[in-house]
Amino acid sequence: MLRVLICSERDLRPELAPTLIGRQGIEMYRVEKFADARLVGSSLGVQVILVDAQFPDAAAFIKKLRKEPATRNRSIAVLTRGSMQSSDLELLAAGANAIFRLPPDAGWDERFQKLLSVPVRQQARMLVHIEVATEPECAAAALNISSGGMLLATHHALHVSDELNFRFNLPDTRLVRGRGRVAREAPPTGFGVEFIDLEGEGKDAVLSFLRSARMG
Repeated sequence: MLRVLICSERDLRPELAPTLIGRQGIEMYRVEKFADARLVGSSLGVQVILVDAQFPDAAAFIKKLRKEPATRNRSIAVLTRGSMQSSDLELLAAGANAIFRLPPDAGWDERFQKLLSVPVRQQARMLVHIEVATEPECAAAALNISSGGMLLATHHALHVSDELNFRFNLPDTRLVRGRGRVAREAPPTGFGVEFIDLEGEGKDAVLSFLRSARMG
């Protein structure tokens, strides 16, 4: 049985009723505090966490979820309303996997199914803001980075499966060069890029940076 944790100050079940979540009798649990999210996540083994974008300081809440052992590897989606806002990208940078709009549209269920197929994340992701040079050339910045990829922000039109060469300097000044593939879109201007290859000592440099950043 699929279990979904909803982090919201309001009961969103009526709005979710027309979706796959409401129609298939998926178990839903709602919490309003991080301590409760941690307890439910550890005791009930939820697979998906939905965070209301209107939740107080939603970005900080998502960051806590990504640091907590019981919830860090879960798929996290943001529930929001209205047109796309720049704050939505901040929530993706904080660690969310996807944005879902309410009321749900025709493609809502399909996107939710894709969210369920996101592999459990074993890799630690670190929030950064690093300018990235790419080929084909486009203005871009990495908003978070892990040993397996990065969240790339750019106004350039990219598509899933596109490949690109890149280079960037880590905050500790070490240069990383490699090639990546767009694995997912994170609207409005974000793209999840998986590393295909990191040249030379690039992988060791990224791992070393992640270790030192977590310890710091």
